[in-house]
Amino acid sequence: MKRKEITITDVAIEAGVSIATVSRVINHSQRVEPSAAKRVREAMHNLNYVPKKPKNPNALIAFLIPSFENPFFASIAEGVMQQANKNDQRMVVLSSEGNAAQEAHNLRSVAKMGVNALIFCPLSDTSAELLPSLFPHSLPIVILYRHDYYNLASHIYYDNIQGGYLATKYLLKSGHRNIAFFASFWGETPTNLLEKQDERLMGSYSSLDRLEGYKNALSEFDIEVKAELLCSTGYNYESGYAKAKLFLSSLCDFTAIICCNDAVAAGVLQAIEEQNIDVPRQVSIIGYDDSFLTEITRPALSSMHQDPLLLGKRAFTHMQELLSGKEKGDIVLQPSLKIKSSTGQCES
Repeated sequence: MKRKEITITDVAIEAGVSIATVSRVINHSQRVEPSAAKRVREAMHNLNYVPKKPKNPNALIAFLIPSFENPFFASIAEGVMQQANKNDQRMVVLSSEGNAAQEAHNLRSVAKMGVNALIFCPLSDTSAELLPSLFPHSLPIVILYRHDYYNLASHIYYDNIQGGYLATKYLLKSGHRNIAFFASFWGETPTNLLEKQDERLMGSYSSLDRLEGYKNALSEFDIEVKAELLCSTGYNYESGYAKAKLFLSSLCDFTAIICCNDAVAAGVLQAIEEQNIDVPRQVSIIGYDDSFLTEITRPALSSMHQDPLLLGKRAFTHMQELLSGKEKGDIVLQPSLKIKSSTGQCES
């Protein structure tokens, strides 16, 4: 027997509201009482009702990124906006300024605007809990540079587990055995990285994915992870410099450092060279992102390459497909290692 198709009338009856109210919720109108809008969204979810979405030339897409100050995320934004400009797409773009509270505020703001779609690059795991309460389940959402973050969204990201693995494997094959790992986080940094290694958090933090790849490579060489070689940093040069000075004062043995972005790696390089430690003869350093910084440091930084401009372009293109009715789906891009002058064979 053919299953009855759920209609907007069924949703209205289930929610105890008029058909017009359901229509306004579907079209993200602000002229609906919050309690009524909540009942409509719950009814749509309970009935598994998915409204047909005709292409709307006046659609408004919200785009949220962690920070414009970070070159990687700024390049992602450039990729998104290049495609938006080509398509004369209306956009509202907000920066979370590296702050989780600001990120939550931004999400609430765009929810009140009644946007038609959301491209979201989260900086923390906490915002994942906000999404279902702020936006209807039918809203097209693309999560950028994270995975397994929100089960109703598409995710577009680079394989950071593979990135951490490739960087570590290269150093291991070069003879290094005591490899430090500097993981970057927004806001307060964790004191024990190994305690943060659960699946949900890994999807929200690229550094934890890269740490997993680091551990996988060490395991292949039967090398145990040493907690004293794991450090948490912020995302900028100053953080890398300060953490490297503290790390050097611990006097632990190491011959290489993997950093989770190039700005941190540049700060680490400066701190190490101030101690007259030769790079790469005594210590090898690998950054992440293969940004412009890799060419202006001395020596030039080896780094994991990923293309943030491409990431932004792909995110926008996929969002256009979702707005045209395509089903959600994840897109995974692969990083590659660019060897420059800051890495070498281990001589110890």
